[in-house]
Amino acid sequence: MGRDELLRRSLVVLAAAVVVTGLATASLRKAAATYGFGILAIAGVLLPDWEFFDRDFSQWLTPMPASRRTAAAAAAEREHDVWK
Repeated sequence: MGRDELLRRSLVVLAAAVVVTGLATASLRKAAATYGFGILAIAGVLLPDWEFFDRDFSQWLTPMPASRRTAAAAAAEREHDVWK
């Protein structure tokens, strides 16, 4: 299952949870809190580009090259560059 499909499914599940919470508690505030917490949780798990943040902190402001490497390959390359 791709990331897009997982994002769509999690948003549908969140919508169902918000409706159930709103109907069960008859509270718009609790339904809104459920929605806000759910969106933050989904965004925290699914949206970050972990390959981008796995680089050295000083490289976060520079764009990644078009050919995306694995973190292990990038770390091995950095290790060899240190000794040159």
